[in-house]
Amino acid sequence: MLTDYYTALHVERLREGPAGSYLDDFADWLAGRMYQPHTIRPLLRGAVCFSAWAEAGGHGPIDADLADAYITHLDATGRYRRTDGSKGTWVQGTRLLIEFLVDAGVVTLPGKTPPPEPPMIAVYRAWMLGHRGAKESTVEVYRPLIERLLDRLGDEPETYKAQGVRDFVLAVASEHGSAKAETTVTAVRSFLRFAAASGRCSADLVHAVPTVAAWKLASMPRHISADDVERLVGSCDLAKPIGLRDRAVLLLLARLAMRAGDVAGIRFADVDWLHGRIRVSGKTRREVWLPLPQDVGDALAAWVTDGRPKLESDQVFTKTVAPLAPMTRWHVSQTVSRALTRTGIDAPSRGAHLLRHTAATSMLAEGATLHEIGSVLRHASIETTYHYAKVDAGLLRMVAAPWPEPAEASMPDARVNALQVREIAMSWPEVTSC
Repeated sequence: MLTDYYTALHVERLREGPAGSYLDDFADWLAGRMYQPHTIRPLLRGAVCFSAWAEAGGHGPIDADLADAYITHLDATGRYRRTDGSKGTWVQGTRLLIEFLVDAGVVTLPGKTPPPEPPMIAVYRAWMLGHRGAKESTVEVYRPLIERLLDRLGDEPETYKAQGVRDFVLAVASEHGSAKAETTVTAVRSFLRFAAASGRCSADLVHAVPTVAAWKLASMPRHISADDVERLVGSCDLAKPIGLRDRAVLLLLARLAMRAGDVAGIRFADVDWLHGRIRVSGKTRREVWLPLPQDVGDALAAWVTDGRPKLESDQVFTKTVAPLAPMTRWHVSQTVSRALTRTGIDAPSRGAHLLRHTAATSMLAEGATLHEIGSVLRHASIETTYHYAKVDAGLLRMVAAPWPEPAEASMPDARVNALQVREIAMSWPEVTSC
């Protein structure tokens, strides 16, 4: 109610104008989204100013187009942003009022109806989600590339030729860098596997997709020291809800080597408090149970009991400021970035994967085998885990292929100089051309 934020005299004035009859419910809506009273007051004023502008101009009912016109007016008069560059409360209040009216069914947002999804894409999406365990975000990355493939080669994969597939991949890859080229190759191969599995083309057509030239796992794992990890965890202010949440997030990343999406996707049903374990469902929906270390469990319990706001969601991690919503993997990565900024640690990267790499290299330093590390990191292939052997010279010797020994008959001593090499080469029989 408006009377929770303004005196009765002010409330009467606030209720004037075309938006006046909605302001009481709007105030309750803001409070329900965990906006604080000191924030709700200026947002209400912003909505009232919009209403007064609409009434003074003789405009019709309030809708999204009228709100856009008002915001354009604010921009023209220099009241769009504050002096610090952030958007003013008049703009925020106006947009939130429209959002509230949309939720209430009073206003309908204008916009073009998105074009229907091509039937082939719809079937491919269902196959990826149901049979491959892919996520919607993965399909959305592949979708524009597959749509281009269908536009060029048609929506009947049984008519595709190897040369046409190769020409398409090379044409798209030439427009972008190596990263987009690799995505193109992966997307086309994925679609052709779907087509082959559903009997729409030959399985051999997948081999027509060229490979992007790149050194596999050429870079070193980006990590920080164990002391720096403890500094990150210790930098969280446990007197505030955001500090409780960030500590739990950082410990899950650092102790269990989770991905950002793994942490954001944790639900209450995934935590088995009785047996001290947590369920992780990563890529391809492969579920594994990982042991919950004591410090991680304590931090998680502190967040759930003392820090987490009341939000109707089964996701464990949420935002702590309005508007409340579950955390995304972007928020998880930002948690790491903020901690690095607080501590002043000079890290080679600033995302959540930094702590995943750090956890793997720490396990390696403590004597864990590559197979054990691969199990914790949930790698599909041990070859991916070999990436971490590069930080340990001893393990690198174990996984590196031995250099072939020279044959005794032609080279009795491997330590030969350039002259000896030349003499040996001169003694070999000539090779006749075929």
